[in-house]
Amino acid sequence: MDLESLLQEKNQKDMNWKEQKTAERNEVNDWSDRAILEATGNPEIYQKYLDVQADNPRYSASNILLAIHQNKDVSVINSVKGWNALGRNVKRNEVGMKIRVSDSYMKEGKKRYGYKIGTAFDVSQTSGKGPQPQMALREDSPELTTAIRKLLDLSPVKIVTSTTLHGDAFYDPGDQKIQVSSELSDQGTFYALAREIVHATIHDHGRYAYYSRNECGFDADCVSYMVCRSFGIAAKEPDTTRVPLLYDEMEPQDRRSVLDSLQKIFRKMQSEIQREVAPRQKAPEHGKTR
Repeated sequence: MDLESLLQEKNQKDMNWKEQKTAERNEVNDWSDRAILEATGNPEIYQKYLDVQADNPRYSASNILLAIHQNKDVSVINSVKGWNALGRNVKRNEVGMKIRVSDSYMKEGKKRYGYKIGTAFDVSQTSGKGPQPQMALREDSPELTTAIRKLLDLSPVKIVTSTTLHGDAFYDPGDQKIQVSSELSDQGTFYALAREIVHATIHDHGRYAYYSRNECGFDADCVSYMVCRSFGIAAKEPDTTRVPLLYDEMEPQDRRSVLDSLQKIFRKMQSEIQREVAPRQKAPEHGKTR
C-alpha cells in the first residue's frame, strides 16, 4: 500500500469537490442576479413571481425567482423529502431547480449560519396522491371570520368602520387609523383590511419618513394580493406595468432587498392567519431558505 499516493488522491478529490461547489455557487449567484433583473424589468414575470410566491409562502423571494428563472412554468415547489411527506414522489430522470438552502456549521466553537445549494422540484415533476389542497376561505364561513379577526390583531393601528367612506378602506397616516367600509362582503373586508394593514406596516408609526400612499401603494397592492391568493380569495392583480420604471437604475441587490422586505411582510401575515384557521403543517425541508 502506498499511503502517500492515497493521501494525494484524497487531497485531489477534496480539491475537485471544493472547486465544483464553488463553481456551482457562482453559477447560482449569477442566475440570482439575472432573475431579479428579469422580474423587476418585465411586468409579466413580476406577476408570475407574485403568483408563485403566494403559492409558496415559506420560500424566500430569491429562491422563488431562481425557480422561475430555471422553469417558467413553475407553480408549487418542494424538496424530495417534502414531496414524499405529502404522498408524492419525484418522477425518474427529473432535473430539479437549484436554490439556496440554509446551512449551519461550527467555527471557532460557535454555531454559524450560511447556505448551501439545494434542489427543489415542481409539482408537475411528481406523481402520487397530491399535495394538500390550497386553503379557500369561503364567504360567510367561520374560517374567514377567524381570519378577519386575526387581521384585526395584526394591525399596528386602530381600525374603525365607516358608512360614508368613499372606497372599501383607507389608512390615514396623519391619524394613524384605518377606516373600513361596513358595506363590504367578508372577502371584500379581508382584502381591504390586508391592503391597508400593509400601508400601516410600511409607514411604521411614522418611522418611515418617505411614506406616501402614492409611492407605497403598489407594494401594498402586491402584498395584499399575495395574502389573498394564498387563502383562495379573489383579488385584483396589481398594475405591474409600473414595474420597470419603479426599479429603474436600481442595482440587483437593492431590487432584491425590496422584494425580501415585501416577502417578510407577506409571510408574517400569511403564517399568522394560517396558524389560526388551520392545523399546524410541517414545513418543507427547504422552507427556511435564503
